[in-house]
Amino acid sequence: MVQNFLEENNEKPKCGRNLCNCFNGNCSDGCDDEYDSYKASSPVDACDILKSLVPSVCVSERNLLADTARIVEKNKISKRKDGFCREILTDSLAALGYNASICKSKWSKTPSFPAGEYEYVDVVIESERFFIDIDFRAEFEIARSTKAYKLVLQILPNIFVGKADRLEKIIDIVSESAKQSLNKKGMPFPPWRKADYVKSKWLSPHTRHNLNNDADKKEEGLVEKTSSCDEIEFILVEKCSAVGEINGGDDDEKKSATPTALPWEPPEIKPKISHKGSKIVAGLASIIQDKP
Repeated sequence: MVQNFLEENNEKPKCGRNLCNCFNGNCSDGCDDEYDSYKASSPVDACDILKSLVPSVCVSERNLLADTARIVEKNKISKRKDGFCREILTDSLAALGYNASICKSKWSKTPSFPAGEYEYVDVVIESERFFIDIDFRAEFEIARSTKAYKLVLQILPNIFVGKADRLEKIIDIVSESAKQSLNKKGMPFPPWRKADYVKSKWLSPHTRHNLNNDADKKEEGLVEKTSSCDEIEFILVEKCSAVGEINGGDDDEKKSATPTALPWEPPEIKPKISHKGSKIVAGLASIIQDKP
């Protein structure tokens, strides 16, 4: 995807120049479509707006952020975003009583950006959905960034906890700041840096995978299997008792539903016969001697 993007920009320069500079020009070929949802007049304004958006806006977010930060610090997973870390975070939040799950989002290819998928953690509190990303700032890092964009990145939290509306506003501001930074460095703006693409990571249709519910289902399956085995054992006992009634037996054995095991007794040992005072004849001589 990156190679195709670079080849297209080398073959077909936009706006009749070597690099697209439509952000500061009057070009009307639609190359500014990716950030028409929000525009900041200067990097200073972007930083001021971000400072007002980054803090948590409600008690639920603050408590969830504090618990998430403690879990991340305890397990030392602040710079990791693999499946194992997401499982640790989800299990730890569930142990604290949160309805936490691992979510996998997918989105299709569009004319503006390619297809992709992403995994993150979410928590549902009183029918409100909160997004959790333990390495949020890394999603917006770019190469050869300007000083103004570095200031924007410093404002972004490493751990993001919040709802969709606040997340969308942050993405709009940071994506536009990234475009300005790349333009000033003489670099093209790739499609995977567009605001719509970045939003797709968290706001696309997703599958919610609750590890605790899966464990409960497995336990229920084991209980069902155990109960079925007990039923089979009961049927076998009933059949054994029925066969005993057909073959006959004592009245006590017929009334009993389960066969009783006899106590174990050692085998009988026959005493040796001693032949004191008599001559023992063995072999062929004994046969001849017994004949009349």
